[in-house]
Parts: sequence; C-alpha cells; structure tokens
Amino acid sequence: MIVTAVFVLGVFLLLIIPHELGHFWAAKKCGIRVHRFSLGLGPKLWGFKKGETEYSISVFPLGGYVKIAGMEPGERDLENGFYRKPLRDRILVLSAGSAMNYLVAIILFSLVFMMGFQTLNLKEAIIGEVKKDSAAASASLLPGDKILKINGQEVKGWEEMALAIKDSQEIVLKLEVQREKKVFFIQVKPIFDPQLKRKMIGISPSQVFVRYSPLIALAKGVERTFFITKLILTALGGMIMGKVPAQFAGPVGIVGIIGQSVKMGLSPLFSLAALLSINLGLFNLFPIPALDGGRLLFLAVEGIRGKALDSKKEELIHYIGFVILIALILLITYQDILRWIGAR
Repeated sequence: MIVTAVFVLGVFLLLIIPHELGHFWAAKKCGIRVHRFSLGLGPKLWGFKKGETEYSISVFPLGGYVKIAGMEPGERDLENGFYRKPLRDRILVLSAGSAMNYLVAIILFSLVFMMGFQTLNLKEAIIGEVKKDSAAASASLLPGDKILKINGQEVKGWEEMALAIKDSQEIVLKLEVQREKKVFFIQVKPIFDPQLKRKMIGISPSQVFVRYSPLIALAKGVERTFFITKLILTALGGMIMGKVPAQFAGPVGIVGIIGQSVKMGLSPLFSLAALLSINLGLFNLFPIPALDGGRLLFLAVEGIRGKALDSKKEELIHYIGFVILIALILLITYQDILRWIGAR
C-alpha cells in the first residue's frame, strides 16, 4: 500500500511539475517576473527567495503552481508583467507547459523501448495460446506449435496465416505444423465468429521480448507520442459525434489505474504515465476558458484584431470556465467513487 502510494505521488508530480517548470522557464526566458514557484498546493511548509522569485514547498504534494506577474486581475499594466510582453512571448509562456508534458511523454516512452517489453510475435506463426473447446483444441494443436503452411501455401507470419484462414474456401484446412524438431500435418475445421465476422480456429500469437538501442528508442518514443495524440483526438471526435461512449477518469479513477499499473512493473507504469502526460498536455491546449488553450485563443483573437480584448470581460469568461471545470471534475470524481464502490 505504501509503495503504491509513493508511485501514485511520483506520477502526479511527474505530470504537474514539468508542466509548471515549462511555464516558469519560458517566463524567465522572456524576462517576465515570476513571483513564486511552488512544489505542492496549499499553505507553505518551507521556502526561500532568490532574486525576485520565491521558491516554496507546500502542504499538499499533488501538484504545484507558478505565479507569473501580470496574470492576476488588475495586474495587466505591471512592469515586466505577462501582458507587457510581445504576443510571441506570451504564446511561448502559455504553450511551454504542454510542450513539457509532451517532452516527458517522449522520454518515458523512449525508456520503455530501451528497457524492453513483452509484445505479440507477429513475425512468425507460432501459437501462444489455444482456446478451450476451439477448433484448434479439437485438432490437438498446442502452444509453441509453428504453422508453416495452410493447404500447401506457405505462411511467413501471423497476419498472413490469419488472412489465409479467413479467406480460405475450404471447409477443412490442412496445416503443416512444426512442433520442436518434428514436422507433421493436422486437419482443422474453422468456425465462423459472428461478432468478428470471420473464420477462426481459436489460437492467439506467442509473445517475444523486444528492446531497442537509445536512438531507435527515442525515434519510437516520438512516434508513439504523436500516435497516441492522434488516437485521443479521434476518440474525442467520436465522443462529440456520439459514435463512441464518453469515458473520463478523475483523480480517484487515475489513482486506481496507477495502482494497477504499479503491480504490473515499470514498463506499464511508464507507459501509463506517458499517456497521462499526453492527455494533460493536450487537454490544456483545448480552447476552453481558464485553461492555457483558452488564453491562447484570446491571444489569437488579439493578434487578428491588433489589440487585446477588454480585460474585465476576458477574466469573467475565464472565471466562468474555471467554475465549470471544477464542477466537471467533481462530477467525474463522484462517478469514479461510485465505480470504485461498485467494484468492491
């Protein structure tokens, strides 16, 4: 329980602290005054001041924040404040948090590819599991068997083998199988699966351990990060169109998912943390008031109009957006708790 709590805390800090560091670094780089950088939320436990910035550790460790000069209501004209800087600098400051989340995701995925992991072996048609009461079980196929040919046609990998079974017009298939050093023939009658709408014999592929060199792992980390981004956007589009049921997890749900990943090992935990980091970075870029993306939208409008919108109206919109976000988080958390109670 303690170990799980430590990992949960570590994942939350890994998601939030780099995000805030991104804002902090960009603000400093652009010459914007930063009043405070805090690890944690709530009352201050300990801190020190260096230059114009106070660095502190607060009571609640699940988070952190950066207080940038000029972003509070009534501070727009503050010297060296956020709104006194050019548009490009303000865009950099707002987008730097999400950029750091993406950097964290790339690093974590790269580490997963470097450490190695078990994955499906699709390069060979080697059986990993035979389903009970399936056509393959009736034909006495066993895990570890390698299918060489189907009806005299050579198969070079799992996908080619599955396609040969699916497209075969024969009622009974003749398989050439290698078991250890022995090669023999087996006849099997595929069964049509109405859900998958294809003929199957009831086998699944074997697994293989793969590991990559640092450079290849980095390239694959970048590829995986943007592939996941595409999947998230596609799923979100499906939710909006009503084609996919809406599924969200709040803090309680995320804690449960992290707890399960901890039991599975470092690779699944790193992969989950990378996925959460992508979600956080992407979500913050959505044009929703009170989020970085909402403020970026106002900056885009300012760039088009050539002048900023009325500050009071903008802050009111952000305040309303913040209230709606808090209400949504509370609703999702309530649903997470109900699911957790129902699962016990």
